[in-house]
Amino acid sequence: MNRFSDLFRHLANYRLNLAVNVVCNILNAFLSLFTFLSVVPFLRILFQSGQDTAAVIEIPSGSGVEKWSAYFDAFVLEVGPSRALSYICIGIFCVTVLKNAVGYLALYSLATMRTGVSRDLRNNLYNKVLRLPMSWFTESRKGDVISRMTNDLMEVEFSVIGTIEILFKSPISILVSLGTLFYLSWELTFFSMLFLPVSGYLISRIAKSLKHAAKRGKEELGGLISIMEETLGGMMVIKAFHAESKFEQKFSASNDRFFELMRRLYKREYLSSPVSETVSLGVMATLLWFGGRIVLEGSSGLTGDWFIGYLVVFSQIIPPARSISDGWFRIQKGSASLERLEEILSAEEMTDSGTNLAEPLKHAIRFDNVHFSYGEQVVLNGINLTIAKGETVALVGPSGSGKTTLVHLLARFYDATKGQITWDDQPLESFELVSFRSQMGMVTQEARLFNASVTENVTLGAANGAVHELQELEQVANAANALEFIQQMEEGWESSVGDGGNKLSGGQRQRLSIARALHKDPPVLLLDEATSALDTESEHAVQQAINRLMEGRTTLVVAHRLSTIRHADRIVVLDQGNIVEEGDHEALMARKGMYHRLVSMQDLK
Repeated sequence: MNRFSDLFRHLANYRLNLAVNVVCNILNAFLSLFTFLSVVPFLRILFQSGQDTAAVIEIPSGSGVEKWSAYFDAFVLEVGPSRALSYICIGIFCVTVLKNAVGYLALYSLATMRTGVSRDLRNNLYNKVLRLPMSWFTESRKGDVISRMTNDLMEVEFSVIGTIEILFKSPISILVSLGTLFYLSWELTFFSMLFLPVSGYLISRIAKSLKHAAKRGKEELGGLISIMEETLGGMMVIKAFHAESKFEQKFSASNDRFFELMRRLYKREYLSSPVSETVSLGVMATLLWFGGRIVLEGSSGLTGDWFIGYLVVFSQIIPPARSISDGWFRIQKGSASLERLEEILSAEEMTDSGTNLAEPLKHAIRFDNVHFSYGEQVVLNGINLTIAKGETVALVGPSGSGKTTLVHLLARFYDATKGQITWDDQPLESFELVSFRSQMGMVTQEARLFNASVTENVTLGAANGAVHELQELEQVANAANALEFIQQMEEGWESSVGDGGNKLSGGQRQRLSIARALHKDPPVLLLDEATSALDTESEHAVQQAINRLMEGRTTLVVAHRLSTIRHADRIVVLDQGNIVEEGDHEALMARKGMYHRLVSMQDLK
């Protein structure tokens, strides 16, 4: 992966900000140069104060520092040293103000780019996650996905800064400074460049070891926090099994490792500054010796004041050189993070090549020799099933028999490995996905509510901006046995249900999910163990609501509590991915097969 091209691809939408940043960095480099070199005329005035000055200054030919010195001496002679000094101080202040204004614009444009790239990537990732098939979530860890969308995104954001510094900020400063140094004295500049690789190598070596130590320290800190999180989350279990001493030893060992790593980290961090300063002053001392000889010999026309200006400009090359090294490390880290993000962005989405708009079911849904596998694990093995319009079909069987998978295939959360599912004799793949799913409502075992108001949760399937009449909402809530507790909530329909609906009981959450399905008013209903996690009282209220929901709809029910489906039109018994029995409750009980055994285990007559 080409680090620069990958990062620049995400900067494409911010070309104007990038152009502003480049222009401002160029201006900032030249204005900084003028600020540094302002020491030259200041020193020239001080050096020449009290000396006899010729009445007329002769301007030499050429374009070297002698000519600029002559022009300045003539200016001082014309206005006087005191006034010239005042002009210089005013000029320094004005240039400094302009330099900082330009620097602010450069940083502001950089802020727009770094936060904009993060925003765009975050939006792309979130939209991508919403479009990925359920199989992708089966194989992925939720924590890892969240980590990529937070920590890795931050690394990419810092990489944007590193890229800008490497390509458009630090190199500009170095080139402007080097150009000025060659103009002032090419001999001295060639001599000084011999030391730059040595100092850059030493600084980069320290920075690299510092980065490695910091990485190990963060990893150990992560382990330390994990132990703390486990301890707080499992405190009851720890106390019940008298495991306090084990966790104390585990935490202490991790804490000691973190202590050693951080001590080494700070040892290297504190070493970097004195080493850098020693190398820099060593180079400066060498330049003082070599440049001082050039000034004393007078062979190159470099005077003492210009030599001091030369040293000031030279000292400004080291910070951008270090910035390039730091920026390169940020790009390396960001590139690894960008690869992790690209794994999500390039993940294969469920094919949605259908063009037909789905219409309410008129005849039947058919499963024709349907096979399905999770990798090498076979879940369904040649299912043939027909569900007529208005019919209630219940799926029962042992855990892992394929009941929920059948429901998920009908909802097109997955595509069949082999075989075909049709809706009024049209393959599901021929329909637009959104259009097809609008024909179905689903109530699952875990009633998933969102941290929003009751109204927002009930009207989840409605179009954006749709107006919802209170009478309509109360009607579906009443049918779902939810109206009473909604009206008792502090803010009624505008009350927040909390994160995941944690402000409500399990039965209340389930009744709200049924109200949501009723509000959507779908022709086909999918119920996946909608009452299995409830107590007897809640189950009774929810089952009443489900019975109302099923009226006049084609329904596919998955149930563990077989008492809830004994009145289904047809019961299909699955075992190891195959249909082993099929019929109504009385017929299956008379057969004395698997269904009879399952019912007997639940003590049903």
